Amino acid sequence: MVETFSYCVQLGADGDVEQRTWSNDFGDGYSQAGGIGINTKSQNWNLTHSGVMAPGEDLAQVRDFLDRHEGYKSFLWTPPGGVQGRYRCNGYKTKPLGAGLWTLSFTFKQTYTP
Repeated sequence: MVETFSYCVQLGADGDVEQRTWSNDFGDGYSQAGGIGINTKSQNWNLTHSGVMAPGEDLAQVRDFLDRHEGYKSFLWTPPGGVQGRYRCNGYKTKPLGAGLWTLSFTFKQTYTP
């Protein structure tokens, strides 16, 4: 069964939409272009979550969720203002902020297969 990432992420997340296309320019000014594959559009989202890195806290649960998917297993997620889809996350960065607070930074990449 596919899990859903339902944790809150911090404001300021940025998404990058990529459209896979091909283009062939001819010497007389004529150009041909088209899409590559059946899913020509995909998204990458840079996200962060901050909090206390302790058992039972949200930040630890987010880290455990990402570890559980091992960088190659997809999960469901709904991007800001978007539609739910399948995403993968291959790794993350941790940053201690002091006083027991941490920031976890990670990137979700849209995928179309499990």
